[in-house]
Amino acid sequence: GDKTGEALDRSLSKCSELSKLHLEMSDTIVGDNTGIALGSSLRACDKLEKAKVLLCSSQLTDHGGQALTAGLNCPELRDLELVLHDTAVGDNTAIALGSSLRACDNLKRALLTLYSTQLTDHGGQALAEGLKCPELQFLELHLQDTAVGDNTAVALGSSLRACDKLEKAKLLLCRTKLTDIGGKALVNGLNGTKLVDLQLGFQQTQASNGTAISLSQALCRCLQLQSIVLIWAGSLGDAGLEAICAALAPLPKLVTIKMHLLRTKVTLRGLQDLLRNLERPGLDVIAYA
Repeated sequence: GDKTGEALDRSLSKCSELSKLHLEMSDTIVGDNTGIALGSSLRACDKLEKAKVLLCSSQLTDHGGQALTAGLNCPELRDLELVLHDTAVGDNTAIALGSSLRACDNLKRALLTLYSTQLTDHGGQALAEGLKCPELQFLELHLQDTAVGDNTAVALGSSLRACDKLEKAKLLLCRTKLTDIGGKALVNGLNGTKLVDLQLGFQQTQASNGTAISLSQALCRCLQLQSIVLIWAGSLGDAGLEAICAALAPLPKLVTIKMHLLRTKVTLRGLQDLLRNLERPGLDVIAYA
């Protein structure tokens, strides 16, 4: 329970030399007391380089989440996995996390799951603004089933432009308030990156052909891209799909394309044209529609 979590966190406060932390308390009744105590302990861990904290499906709320993420202000942090999905955390947690990430100049890998929480566009924007990490190579961001929207996506696009070393990105905003305004800004942030692996999830949003066309323009510059996964359902139509495929076809290192196009406006003929235009030796294309 929460008292056990507090006891664990008190012991961590004595570990000022700690460089790696793996703490898994998912699917438990720990809550805000644990989050507050853990955040306090983390502030003493100046040498922390790798942290994996799993508190998903717990009784954590925004009060404890804010304290926890405020403690992640660790200048030596290089690898962060923060798994808080299916809890009652929200904007204060995300704002504190964004603030902490700004201090993590050496961050190379970030996996953040905040799906099915109380997060809105206010906190999402602050979190996204904190991801301007010049050393970042791997980013996995799960924001699906929240109330984030265009402000979050615009900020994320801006941050991505600062991540010159980003090689792998998985950005899931399915079932959010995203529209073409934020979608276009987000994918425009991919311009000039060194991406090798890209996954984008826009299922059940208002991101449509406008976002797709902007994505196609960004993909033309992703000459290192080897694998792409697109999860899209809703307003995407043949014109957007055609633009994406035209951008993907000449990419020299691309070997895998997976498209989940469920309940979009893409026609059967459009999908057939997609497969025909992308045929080439060594390229594996999987499309669901």
